[in-house]
Amino acid sequence: MSEQQNNGYEEERQRLSEKKPPCRTKLQRVKDWLDGDTSYCRPCIMPVPIDWYQQELRERGQGDLADELERARMTEDPATVAQVMDSIKEKVNHDTRYRLMEFDCYTQEFAAEEDGVILPDEASPESSPPAPHSLNSEPESPPETSPPELPATEQ
Repeated sequence: MSEQQNNGYEEERQRLSEKKPPCRTKLQRVKDWLDGDTSYCRPCIMPVPIDWYQQELRERGQGDLADELERARMTEDPATVAQVMDSIKEKVNHDTRYRLMEFDCYTQEFAAEEDGVILPDEASPESSPPAPHSLNSEPESPPETSPPELPATEQ
C-alpha cells in the first residue's frame, strides 16, 4: 500500500471512529432540526431520509426498526416520525448509528442550502423547494434518490 493510500485509509478510519460524521451545518437531532425556524419546508423533504433509513436498516438486518419507522410515517405526523428516527439511532450499533447520522447530515445540509444558510460545494442546477405534501409522497426535488455511498474500508 502506498503512503498516499495508507494516509487515505487512516483518515477514513479516523472519521469513522468519531461520534458524528463531518457536516457543514451543526448536526442536530431530527426532532430539534424539524422544529427549527426556517423559510424552507423541512417536513417536505422528510420522505427522502425516511426511505434512506428504511433501506439501510433492512440491509443491516434491522427490519423491525424499519417497520417501526414505517408505522410512524403512516401517522403523517412529522414530529412523531422525527422522534422515531432519533430513537432508532439509540437502538442500533455504532456503525449503523453513524450511517443514519450521515443521512441526517445530508438532509440538514440540503435544507440549509435551500435556506441560503450555506452554499453548495459545487455548482448545482437550481431547484425550487418542493410543494407541501404528506410524509407518504415523494418530494419534487429530493437531495438524492438513493442513500449516499460510503467508501469501502478494510476490516
